[in-house]
Amino acid sequence: MRTGEGEERTVGSTGGAGARGGGHSARPVTAPGSEGVVDTGAMFTRLRIENFKAWRDTGDIRLAPLTVFFGPNSSGKTSLLQFLLLLMQTVESPDRKQALNLSGSHSYIDFGSWSEMLFRGDTPRGLRFGFGWRVPEDFETEASERDFLDGALMFFSAEIGSTSAAAPIGVREFRYTLEKSSSGEGPLGLGVRYDPGTHSYKLIPMESSSPLPKEQRALSAPKRFYGFPEELPGEVEDFEFTLEQQLDSTHYLGPIREAPERLYTWSGEAPANVGFFGENAVAALLAAQRNELHLPDGQRIYFGELLASWLVRMGLLESFETKSIGSETSLYRVMVRTPGSRQQVNLTDVGFGVSQVLPVLVQLLYAEPDTTLMFEQPEIHLHPRIQSELADLFIEAIQMRQDDRSRGIQCMVESHSEHFLRRIQRRIAEGKLTPEQTALYFCKPGPDGSTIEELKIDEDGNISNWPENFFGDEVGDLAAMTEAAMKRQLGSEEG
Repeated sequence: MRTGEGEERTVGSTGGAGARGGGHSARPVTAPGSEGVVDTGAMFTRLRIENFKAWRDTGDIRLAPLTVFFGPNSSGKTSLLQFLLLLMQTVESPDRKQALNLSGSHSYIDFGSWSEMLFRGDTPRGLRFGFGWRVPEDFETEASERDFLDGALMFFSAEIGSTSAAAPIGVREFRYTLEKSSSGEGPLGLGVRYDPGTHSYKLIPMESSSPLPKEQRALSAPKRFYGFPEELPGEVEDFEFTLEQQLDSTHYLGPIREAPERLYTWSGEAPANVGFFGENAVAALLAAQRNELHLPDGQRIYFGELLASWLVRMGLLESFETKSIGSETSLYRVMVRTPGSRQQVNLTDVGFGVSQVLPVLVQLLYAEPDTTLMFEQPEIHLHPRIQSELADLFIEAIQMRQDDRSRGIQCMVESHSEHFLRRIQRRIAEGKLTPEQTALYFCKPGPDGSTIEELKIDEDGNISNWPENFFGDEVGDLAAMTEAAMKRQLGSEEG
């Protein structure tokens, strides 16, 4: 691994250990209690979505540092992550009048038309959702010097739908609730609601000891799905900023990553993440290779060495190295040596699985503290044994420290891997992971919409509500195989 100007380091099979709305009958989702929230830094704590894609109503979903969604195809598990992408691309959209950004140049995903995105096209019902999150301890805002939001537990809920013939997608209502703050304040909250009689918005009257406004004069439309009308004082921007910060610190990696290249251009920039398709993975690892991470056992190791050691541990490679092709150029090659081989080759010349898992590893190790990472099928193209090892990396990622503090990394994963789940169960039984640090779910399609059930896992790693045919009918297949063998044997004896 290249570690500095004119210096290169190759990590081999030793593992590379080193030193790193009014008038509407439907109501928005309300804030649940904060029971069961794991205090591990900033992260999403709750999620509920109604009338979105395959979901009539998800119910309240507890989110943990490591949250994994399992289920068959078309069960709605992917759309749970996509919903957060919808909010992210709306926050990033330059159009502040747009309640939700369904598609366009600033979109991660094209959600199609409004009716296509809703459950069975139920536009009168609209979209309702709520999510909770923990604000970082060092929360900073330009709106005021108050610090009562530092480390606070927040909840936001909204109802989006038609407010008039001219506004088929408008904000019917939203509200912020501060459930608990580190300074002892709370609960308190503030929101707005559309008044169809006056075609304007009014503040939602909420009990509060805060000096936040309580007036009921007519207000203009909110900014996007979460921004208070401009007539309100600047203090309300504190709430908006916490939500924006949480979504800005959320990154997504899709199920199909870009194919490797023979040469990579890197001019020294540090990307925010590895990209939607992993296109920034090599730039990220070059930028961060001398960052120091602290493993759960206290060992300190540089980013580059840790990345290489994990590739070795998984059995994918025996060495991994990035090489500049010249001191006067910004071009780099990724050279690897596969197990059993004596010769280094370009990354493009090895199995597809290595290039597909590399962005996953880089994303997990590269992320800034207090970051939420979303992955679709991180185990794709990997051997079952390597899928188990990958689960260990996810566990290590949420437990690492950086700059003498918890990284506070949260991972949300959509997976089809039984081996990934089994390794999580094993680590819980071994005491290396707690049930509170995990939230495991099984999604299932149904005639009235998809359903989701949290798997009940105890301290011994046992799941008491294992769904029928969770990963196929293994017992049934074994029984059928035995029966077929017996019939074949009987037929041979009769012949």
